[in-house]
Amino acid sequence: MKRGSGTTASVWMKTAEIPSRPALARDITADICVVGAGIAGLTTAYLLAEEGRSVVVLDDGQIAGGETSRTTAHLANALDNRYFDIESMHGAAGAQLAAASHTAAIERIEAIVGKEKIDCGFERLDGFLFVPPSDSTEVLDRELAAAHRAGLTSVEFVERAPLKGFDSGACLRFPEQAQFHPLKYLRALAQAIEKKGGRIFNSTHAEAFKDDDGAPCRVTTSRGPVVSSGAIVVATNTPVSDWVGIHTKQSAYRTYVIGVRIPSGSVTRALYWDTVDPYHYVRLQDAARDEVLIVGGEDHKTGQADDAE
Repeated sequence: MKRGSGTTASVWMKTAEIPSRPALARDITADICVVGAGIAGLTTAYLLAEEGRSVVVLDDGQIAGGETSRTTAHLANALDNRYFDIESMHGAAGAQLAAASHTAAIERIEAIVGKEKIDCGFERLDGFLFVPPSDSTEVLDRELAAAHRAGLTSVEFVERAPLKGFDSGACLRFPEQAQFHPLKYLRALAQAIEKKGGRIFNSTHAEAFKDDDGAPCRVTTSRGPVVSSGAIVVATNTPVSDWVGIHTKQSAYRTYVIGVRIPSGSVTRALYWDTVDPYHYVRLQDAARDEVLIVGGEDHKTGQADDAE
């Protein structure tokens, strides 16, 4: 698979190939035009196609060629922001919505994997949240109470995370988290969309959007062809249809990730996170004869320092 938007290739890109689709060559019509062929765009297209809608998906690169091909694929309702922070900003209802939506997302992926018989290594497993050595566990007390108020009543305190050679101390266990191979999943999802009549076009840049009352929506591509549809879904990493309203409120962050081959079974399979700011996370991925330990963290605002090395 081409490296797309990055300079390195992820473990997913090394172990799954998604065939490229052709570029849009002529004007077409559809019920819905989805811009972006990452996990958000293809999931939207799949669900619409399931409802019998005609769907066109456009991407200026390849399927899953951007963020999706470099995700660490934690499927979790244990969020990066603490639930007590979400509750303070958005109220109890907002925290409950965040917990319910992430839980529903995991369940939806699991359901699609089962229905379409997708071989993508989907598995349920525990997640563990712990503080750095010698730090107070007060933050965990607050998070446990807030998670319960948000509806995640199965979250519990345990004595330690199941990591050999490292005593995490008391930590929170979030049951029923999950992980999968995102590119194997999306390769099959794209095929399912096409079987349901959906059309996917790569190397097709959406240049202009027009939405006039009483007229079809129009997506004009940089090469000229136009998609006319009843609605447009912009499913890009950051909106490409609005260069003011959203972009002035966003900050771009990046996280560093490495993959290390380790003997199978040497680390207990689970998701692991700490509470440091910026935080760190760990998960495992099956490889041909062993496992890959995926370790990431140190989230930072991009463009703030030349510190990639």
